[in-house]
Amino acid sequence: MTLAPDAAFAASTPTIASVLRRPPFLLLVAGQTMSQLGDKLQHMALIALVGAGARADSGGLELAKLSVVFTAPVVLFGPLAGALVDRWNKRLTMVVCDALRAILVVAMPAVYATTGQLWAVYVVAFFVFLLGLFFNSAKMSLIPDLVARDELLAANAALTSVGRVATVVGIVGGGIILGSTFWSRFGWTSYTAGFYLDSLSFLLSVVSLIGIVTLAPKRPRAATGVPEKPRPVKRSLRGLVHDVRETVGVVRRTRGLRFAFLSLILLALFAATVYVAMTVSVQTVMGRGTKGVGYLGGLLAGGMVLGSLAVGSVGGRVPREQVIIWGTLIIGLLMVGAGFWFSFAVFVPVAVVGGAVLAPVMVAQDTLLHEHAPSDSRAVVFSTKDLMVAAVFAGSAFLIGGGIYLLGTLGVREPFRWALGLVGVFISLTSLAVEGLSLRGRHTHS
Repeated sequence: MTLAPDAAFAASTPTIASVLRRPPFLLLVAGQTMSQLGDKLQHMALIALVGAGARADSGGLELAKLSVVFTAPVVLFGPLAGALVDRWNKRLTMVVCDALRAILVVAMPAVYATTGQLWAVYVVAFFVFLLGLFFNSAKMSLIPDLVARDELLAANAALTSVGRVATVVGIVGGGIILGSTFWSRFGWTSYTAGFYLDSLSFLLSVVSLIGIVTLAPKRPRAATGVPEKPRPVKRSLRGLVHDVRETVGVVRRTRGLRFAFLSLILLALFAATVYVAMTVSVQTVMGRGTKGVGYLGGLLAGGMVLGSLAVGSVGGRVPREQVIIWGTLIIGLLMVGAGFWFSFAVFVPVAVVGGAVLAPVMVAQDTLLHEHAPSDSRAVVFSTKDLMVAAVFAGSAFLIGGGIYLLGTLGVREPFRWALGLVGVFISLTSLAVEGLSLRGRHTHS
């Protein structure tokens, strides 16, 4: 019996369920899920701490400072960290990073109680995010060693969808935890409880990841299809810098890598705008507090779960670049709508739909990087990606946060909605321009 075209496609196309049947990859997903849960709990606790320690008129600027804290490690050490990870045991790197993060996070409440200063917590947070840089570089570079090349899209969709379940739990649960008075029975503030639970999640991640160290093959096969060039192990700083320069050159010469990196700029601009404008407006202007931020973040993550499941099932039928272009266009239009109809009731559907669109864009970007990155430089490629995202995010957060603050002092009404609307227009127009250039290129080569 001959299968119909759609049935044949379904039978031959890897799915999220099929890649999760691989034990080493399943362990990676479990460890990443717990680690992401810790990341989100930590972030919610930091937001609550900033809300408790900052003056009412400086909340936006303090969040901008916090954005610099968690992007500075990537900006300062991104590609070099990737070059180091390419030489290390990636499984062991992930275990050590989460163990150290558990120790540092549990110390944050004591640091703030002792100093009474937000900057002291920011110093500790800097090292936590630095360890997160090494963890993420190792995780993303390990994926092609655990699945086949034709399973990369499904694997990235699996990581995104399952990880976003942890995000929902971390953000929504974090909002509930940080808004509860239950912890006062133990003499804890709400953000103290958040940091303690965050530390516990990192420890659970360590337990899951140890399974990869003990059960996964010692010498996994390369799956990207990109030939690996033999090279000596360079441990000097000069050798690391050389590898970074070589990888940047590969990115510039490879169209798929170049397109993915340029599209990350729009995504980082979107993230910075939502982080500064939406977070503060929901907490203050709309009076929803940290709980409101948690609910919206959970809805965004829930939408991303749906989007990840969709792209993991049928995403292979659509060219990666088209997913990215049309996804960013829809995201820009949603921002325009959120700025025009500025209310919490409008933010709710925007968060769900935005998450459902955002996930396929992120999956397509990661898959392009996996498909085109040299197998011996994957960690450098992904850490360079983190560098670009962090730099654009931090710069955009300061510009938007400072602009909102300035507009407020000048008496402009509702500066938050202006930020959302104007950035949304820019992202939409840029996406249309890129699609126009893409159409022209296709016509030229046809």
